[in-house]
Amino acid sequence: MAINAAQAADHIAKRDAATAKLTALQTKYGNNMPAGARDAEERLLSEISEHDNALRGLVGDAVENERDSADFNHMVSLGAKQRPDEVARRTFSDVRVLGMTLQRTETFSFVERSADALDATDTANWKPAPVMLAEAPNGSQLLGRVQTFTHNSTRGYVPVVPQLQAGIIGRNTELLPDTLTTGSIGTFETVKVMAMVKADHDNLQDYPQLEASIDAALLAALGAGVDDVIVNGGSDGDITVPGLMELGTVTDSAVTVASVLGAVARVKSARAVPDTILMHPNTEAEFLASIDGALLAKLPEIVAISSVPAETAIVAALENTAVAMRENLGVASATDHPYLLCKDQVALAGRARIGDVVVANAAHVQIVRPAEPAA
Repeated sequence: MAINAAQAADHIAKRDAATAKLTALQTKYGNNMPAGARDAEERLLSEISEHDNALRGLVGDAVENERDSADFNHMVSLGAKQRPDEVARRTFSDVRVLGMTLQRTETFSFVERSADALDATDTANWKPAPVMLAEAPNGSQLLGRVQTFTHNSTRGYVPVVPQLQAGIIGRNTELLPDTLTTGSIGTFETVKVMAMVKADHDNLQDYPQLEASIDAALLAALGAGVDDVIVNGGSDGDITVPGLMELGTVTDSAVTVASVLGAVARVKSARAVPDTILMHPNTEAEFLASIDGALLAKLPEIVAISSVPAETAIVAALENTAVAMRENLGVASATDHPYLLCKDQVALAGRARIGDVVVANAAHVQIVRPAEPAA
């Protein structure tokens, strides 16, 4: 059993000094201590008690470490390669998913992860859904590149930038209201993107580490699902939202250095600054193998994302692209479903809502892909 000798000696010395002062004080006044002396006596007794507790702690830590070491050596002798994470006994009500308390239900019932809904200890960690999905490890690669508008209603709204043409006007030309371009607000419904996972009840309750891994997995899956919608659009059977592949301008061509440079030029000709090239990872690998490094430095950043179809490149001014999302993620749990109960498991889910992708001008999103075969 090893005790931290330096710390123990320090506490013993300070305790002995306080004891000596206390003894001198009691010898001087006996039972007739004035008020000031009684205060000093209480302070010295408190100081002695603090050092006693510190010494007990050092001894307790040494005993605990020795026991842990013995347990670990025993596990190694049985073939274990590493120490397991410490079990933290908790009640089921202490378990959180994305900061939200689990609900005891038979089927999924979603609640929104708003700042008001979180416990007071978690409120400081609240962030809007687009930020959470963009910051999550392996999360969304696109939400941080597009303009994201959040809303809390079922229907989403996003301002649509009117495309205007400036020119010379005659000195005495009258302004006619019917010739003005009308600015508008895009209105749309949202589709739901959901990710689900299940875990053993006891593991979820006893290992807080599992909470963090499940949170990370849900956010990563939701972020990737949102990227799929941004690129390809999607439908839930009732609502259909378009993605970049539907909204952009298509050029039939293989993805080559020349075709990508042409797409970059077309975005610039539309008076926008291309900031991103999206490719499938396999397409990116082939493209990088064929391009000169000096030329690569002059291109917009290439983002390899599996949402993009193979043999396709999207050259875009994503800063001129807008997406509306529900501000809060939905969180759900199912604990009492008969299938889960018989296996002593819990099901967990996260949900994001995303609406239409809006582009200021179709020419700001240039799609290069091989021509579709004739029917």
